[in-house]
Amino acid sequence: MKYKFVEELLSSAFKRAKNNGNQFYDIKERNIVKLQTIYQYIDDKLEKIYNDIVLPENKFYKELYKLLFTDINIKKLRERIKYIRKIIKQVYLKYKNDIKLTKDKKLIERYRREFYGRISSILRRNWIIFKYYNIYLNRRKKVPNIKNLPTVVISGLPNVGKSTLLKNLTGSNVKIEPYPFTTKDIMIGYIKTPYFDIQVIDTPGILDRPIEEMNEIEKKSILALNYLANLIIYVFDLTETCGYNIKEQINLLNNIKRMFNKEIILYFSKKDLFTEKEEKILNEFIKNYNNTNIFYDYNELKEFLISYIKNKKEWYI
Repeated sequence: MKYKFVEELLSSAFKRAKNNGNQFYDIKERNIVKLQTIYQYIDDKLEKIYNDIVLPENKFYKELYKLLFTDINIKKLRERIKYIRKIIKQVYLKYKNDIKLTKDKKLIERYRREFYGRISSILRRNWIIFKYYNIYLNRRKKVPNIKNLPTVVISGLPNVGKSTLLKNLTGSNVKIEPYPFTTKDIMIGYIKTPYFDIQVIDTPGILDRPIEEMNEIEKKSILALNYLANLIIYVFDLTETCGYNIKEQINLLNNIKRMFNKEIILYFSKKDLFTEKEEKILNEFIKNYNNTNIFYDYNELKEFLISYIKNKKEWYI
């Protein structure tokens, strides 16, 4: 029902008015109180809606909002709520003044009913605005709460073990499924230390393709890498049980290196599944990437991150 939100709002406002003002014997004063009750209740609700609709200033959030709200102009939505409040206030002041200036009891009752009708009409005509507001609220739940902390972003192809690494590093209770693109939103955990906390972000898997061909899930990862990462952990799955071969994983790593001028740490997941073949490939990586920090034990990686970031005081002071 398209009017549901509006009808519930009006019903609550009118119910409050019905129970308010009856203590006054004077009909004029009684009806003014009823108008005031309705106006104040609706204006308070509209003010809350207006304040709920946030226009982000942070670059990451600005770009993320563009991604999430392609069909909603948040600025215009906010302006429309402001306009509705203005019109309702004008209507309230008009009928309040009309009642004040007359002594005719029938006219007072007529003005009250007209006020009820005008307010109902304004809100019902703008039902689509409240629909978009509810859509906005539901989508905003997907927006992560990014803290101003040293931030490590985990990246890689789908199903290589990024979520497992996040869980092992931070103890976060993340749901892990053996399917590509299980992580559809940015997941966050924290490494707690006596000196500072480290924010660790698990991003959705990225495929090796141009940004313009990426879907919304992949673009969230690109935003996190671009705007949030102080350090990047790139996860390799040498067992290829993720569904992507090593060449594809190397290609994506090289693309990330080209796109982002940030230090990258390599982490090799699923070490417990390694055979002699994977051990040999790992040794080749260690040999070829001798200027890169390489890990396959998450405890050693965690100790490294704490030690590394401890020396980067500008990241957390």
